[in-house]
Amino acid sequence: MKIVDKRNKRKEKQANDWQVGDVVCFWKDAEKSEKSYAIITHISQEDGYGLTNLNVSAGTEDVMFAATPSSVIDILIDRGFHFERVNAKLVIE
Repeated sequence: MKIVDKRNKRKEKQANDWQVGDVVCFWKDAEKSEKSYAIITHISQEDGYGLTNLNVSAGTEDVMFAATPSSVIDILIDRGFHFERVNAKLVIE
């Protein structure tokens, strides 16, 4: 068994350094009553990047397309969402 300490990498990572595969938790109200989870995905060459929902309707893409993964987060900010990076990655084997 191997233990990987991700804390060092996390400190080096800048707040706006989002990558494909990063999991985002976002919510609209201050109480965090309705949290949503999504993963940043590369949708297509034409559309660029977006969020793929990991909640009840998993697999659906939210209507937000951006040129870079970090731009997807900028769209969340523009729409008035609060957000945080989840310390997780989706691995498909």
